[in-house]
Amino acid sequence: MARARGANAVMALAFETTYGVPPGSGFKKMPFVSSALGEQQNLIESDLLGYGRDPQQPARDVINNDGDIVVPLDLRNFGYWLKLLLGAPTSTQGVAASGSFTFDSQPEDGSTISIGGADWTFVAAGPAGDESLIGATLQETLANAVIGLNKSATAALASQTYSLNLAGNAILIESDTIGTAGNSVTLDASTTPDSNATASGATLGGGAATGPYNHVFASGALSLPSAAIEVGMPDVPSYGMNFGAMADKLTIQLQRSGLLNGTISVIAQGETRNGASGAGSPTEQAIERFTQFTGQIRRDGVPLGNVVSGQFSYANGLDKVEVIRPDGRIAGADPAMLAVTGQVGVRFADTSLLDLAVAGTPIELVFEWSIAAGKLLRFTVHNVNLPKPKLPITGPAGVQATFDWQASEHPVLAKTCTATLVNDLSAY
Repeated sequence: MARARGANAVMALAFETTYGVPPGSGFKKMPFVSSALGEQQNLIESDLLGYGRDPQQPARDVINNDGDIVVPLDLRNFGYWLKLLLGAPTSTQGVAASGSFTFDSQPEDGSTISIGGADWTFVAAGPAGDESLIGATLQETLANAVIGLNKSATAALASQTYSLNLAGNAILIESDTIGTAGNSVTLDASTTPDSNATASGATLGGGAATGPYNHVFASGALSLPSAAIEVGMPDVPSYGMNFGAMADKLTIQLQRSGLLNGTISVIAQGETRNGASGAGSPTEQAIERFTQFTGQIRRDGVPLGNVVSGQFSYANGLDKVEVIRPDGRIAGADPAMLAVTGQVGVRFADTSLLDLAVAGTPIELVFEWSIAAGKLLRFTVHNVNLPKPKLPITGPAGVQATFDWQASEHPVLAKTCTATLVNDLSAY
């Protein structure tokens, strides 16, 4: 008789139209690392007296079906888990226009760069409005500019997203609008006073209505989808169809090397087990995995240096509807207050994050992985608060500070977190 082996285990997922009712078609084959999903029914010890010391027969308790599924963060299949966690995305085909300013030395006091006709000014002291401070180094100067540009309320400047390149000598610009509209955004740099900047062109470029698809998942949906998830062991054969499955939490560990996986905590209504698959012939997507070494973390558009470890967590706070019913199962799971939290461990090289924590200044954190152009996964946490951490010294090695951050709704964007997946699939 054959014995079940994890190497041959299979998983298929399809979204339900009605909660707790597996669909008859539409299943996708899902890659996974491990699964603890399945029904569990405990026994209640007998409390009867008067029958001597031997125990009486136990009673059966209610049925629970929840567990963690560890999945790879990959280019295509991970979008289905994001949909289960956050709801359906807004999908747009095309490429956003982009450009840059590259600096060969520090900008002079009073010099400007211009984006869409709006000036950004570099000043030696007292920045206000659309101005930023010239720092001790070019990298510090451009970091100040990027942080300020991303927070500008001027419409022409606020229509783009800005970031600092890893070398610290260029401001990278990307239109917030997918398609050709951004191609008309003008770029210019002053020469008197000299900004010492060279624009990538007269305008942003590369915007197109064709190309990859941009799937944007936003936090805060009032209702979330449910799915049927079948976990099969063909060797036996035995197939468990978990119905009414909803994603409660996603946790991603961030590190320098290793495989990039996410842990999805799932709450399901129940499970039916059969000797044949109920998923039919699931469709399958090619697997292209994001990797730890291609990841980066940015704070307000500036690469966050000296990060040695981290964690990103998104929790829906699902509340089980534990009604009294003859099958012992829950009636559903309602989304409660969501929580976006995490941890960033950094080598203590400067006080920039510590100063922000002490001041209580909210920041934006971006966690991003890329395979190539048009193949990207990004989590943007829009309004992050940092705690003031201890700085323990445990030996002669480097000192590290750990920030256990919490996020809240952004006062302007009216959301806490956005997940963006760019790939070649037209829809989820």
